[in-house]
Amino acid sequence: MKLYGIRRFVAGLAIIALMALFSACAGVSTSGGNGNLSLSGSVVSVNVQNHSVTLEINGQQKTINGLTDQEVSLLQGQVGKVYSIQVTQNGDGSYEIVTGTQPMAEDTPETGETPGTNQTPEANEPGSINFTGRVLSASGSSITVSLPDGSSLTMGVVNGQTDESDFNGQRITNGELIQVEATANADGSFLASKLSPADSGDAQDQNVVDFQGVTTSAVGSDHVIHFAVGNKSFSYTIGANADLSDFHGNPQSIAKGVSVKVEVTFNGTVGAVTKVGNVSNS
Repeated sequence: MKLYGIRRFVAGLAIIALMALFSACAGVSTSGGNGNLSLSGSVVSVNVQNHSVTLEINGQQKTINGLTDQEVSLLQGQVGKVYSIQVTQNGDGSYEIVTGTQPMAEDTPETGETPGTNQTPEANEPGSINFTGRVLSASGSSITVSLPDGSSLTMGVVNGQTDESDFNGQRITNGELIQVEATANADGSFLASKLSPADSGDAQDQNVVDFQGVTTSAVGSDHVIHFAVGNKSFSYTIGANADLSDFHGNPQSIAKGVSVKVEVTFNGTVGAVTKVGNVSNS
């Protein structure tokens, strides 16, 4: 009887160990038989400078390195959304995204749900984003610049389409404060239409961003304006003293599908609308 009891105890421990193993592996699966893993979890944070993203998987946070500028831009503002990423695990336990793969969203907003700031809208909308920010990375074909809310914008740099004449042939360097005029392309990506060195006046105004986009819903009683530029959506509260002269001072007269110019002033990482203009009146 004593031996039988010991066997039952050992068997019980084995079952508990197996259950713990399955629980720990939830959200992680092998793929393709090539040693790659698929990590699936909600986005906790994105580190622009380190080109990494942190996912929460069953209460544990795992950081994935090696993201491209475009992948960092994709995941910015996606906090709380569930993404699946193909990775390889290094000998020290760290993770690297598999080159040539792309993070895939696993949860799709329900019909009628309004995406939050920097989320992906239902359709790409024409427009522009003008701001002053610091260069996070720059190459001959693209540039990533920080926005006041801590996010970033990655833009294409195209010979003959990007005006860099104000730099007089000098190379744009990481950490440099510059003025950016970004235009949304038809596919939702962004083109750096003009890049200029920032002067002292621009440095004082680096908490102001000027958007031109299309409203994705009518402004309601909460006085929040939702609009899209390219493949990004933004939502900001209209301040009590905001200039709404194009809309007779009434924020709720701003309808869905209107081309607007929106000036947003940031206090830290929180933005509030200080002016909304109707593009058709410009």
